[in-house]
Amino acid sequence: MSSANLEMQKSPPLISPSEKVKKSTKTQSLFTYRIMIFYRFILAILGGYILASLSAILIAQTFAEYRSSAAMAATLIAFSLHCAVFIWVFMVNKTLKATLGIFLPILILFLIYKGLGN
Repeated sequence: MSSANLEMQKSPPLISPSEKVKKSTKTQSLFTYRIMIFYRFILAILGGYILASLSAILIAQTFAEYRSSAAMAATLIAFSLHCAVFIWVFMVNKTLKATLGIFLPILILFLIYKGLGN
């Protein structure tokens, strides 16, 4: 083999600067997307749990005279609400809308809970 042939084999592939920028931007946007999905997952799990438990507490207290029926109904409604919240968080287009859609009802239910004297 000639030395010119070896030189051509050793040289790295040519990548234009614009291709480097596209690859970097693509990697960064993929990382941002993954962080957003992880945030929504945590929001759905924890926010849904808090929202469901506060609603179960308020429903059980509202119908306290029926004791076991109130506890069972509150638990079933809370489970359904948690499932619905999990689906809704991933269905909404904007992350801010999902966050506010979870935290505002939590805040309202918490204020009602404290307003009832607990």
